[in-house]
Amino acid sequence: MSSAFSASHLRWCDGNAVLPLRNSERSQRQRQRQKPAPASDAPRPPPPSTSTCGLPGDSGSVLEVAQPTISLVIPIYNGEAFLEESLGAVEAFFDGTGLDAEVIAVDDGSTDRTPEILASRSERRLKVIRLDQNRGKYAALKLGMAAAEGGVRVFTDADLPYDLEAIEYAASLLTDEGFHIVVGDRTLPDSERGSDPSPLRRLSTRVFSFSVRMLVTGELFDTQVGFKAFRGDVAAALFPLLTDDGFAGDVELLYIALKYNLAIRRIPVRLLRTGPTTVRLAGHSLPMLTRITSLRRRWAAGVYHSDRLEAVSSQRYWQRETGAR
Repeated sequence: MSSAFSASHLRWCDGNAVLPLRNSERSQRQRQRQKPAPASDAPRPPPPSTSTCGLPGDSGSVLEVAQPTISLVIPIYNGEAFLEESLGAVEAFFDGTGLDAEVIAVDDGSTDRTPEILASRSERRLKVIRLDQNRGKYAALKLGMAAAEGGVRVFTDADLPYDLEAIEYAASLLTDEGFHIVVGDRTLPDSERGSDPSPLRRLSTRVFSFSVRMLVTGELFDTQVGFKAFRGDVAAALFPLLTDDGFAGDVELLYIALKYNLAIRRIPVRLLRTGPTTVRLAGHSLPMLTRITSLRRRWAAGVYHSDRLEAVSSQRYWQRETGAR
């Protein structure tokens, strides 16, 4: 399978991911480099260890930092039934695509054989984090994202319900198309959902989704899908703001992203397998909605203030230098 995304899409400077230049900017830089160097005793450019950033090939402008291109964070709770198969599938996927990646498995206080399975794995990409007790999906995700180093950071469910090819596609949207966040959406026409859920689950899902859209997320129809991807700097700023450790963290995350006017792209997902779920919407919906209704209050109180997200999302085009006129 050809890869739509490679390490060349991201450049690194002082530990930070730098987005690709526009084609016009790239062409201008390349033309400048093609000009003959003046025959003089002018000082030579700085050595490659300099911390200034530029295009690959700019003399002394690029730091070669051994950072993964993609971080895949997988929260796990009692996953002994599927964990070995999932980790094998992830390793095969990254081997097949050639993507430079790290896999961060976060054991959320499992009480089955999950810790032993993780300890027995020898994948070179795998990092393991363990919580001493079960704290919730987003508690695990916050720890995993804090340990991630990739310029693109993705999370998915431990039983890998969705086609892993979505990782490549999401990465290309984040690095090539300027999006800050990519979210799977099972309601999009191109999504493949497999067998229909039970009538009770279908009803509870619709009631919950409608309530969330009315209260918080507007046109983001599918907040709870287990596939989301982030530009590295966005994830680093966003996840520390989250206050919910459970499944309501999905809504909290998207609420903050929307309040900062981050660029969010919905993509279809392809359901490949259906594993056991710890979400019981019929029983969990009311507590989740109760926590969600407090989001506006926390926003007004400044709980979600972030200078970094303000800088990422700034569109004060009138303050940008326009050059000589």
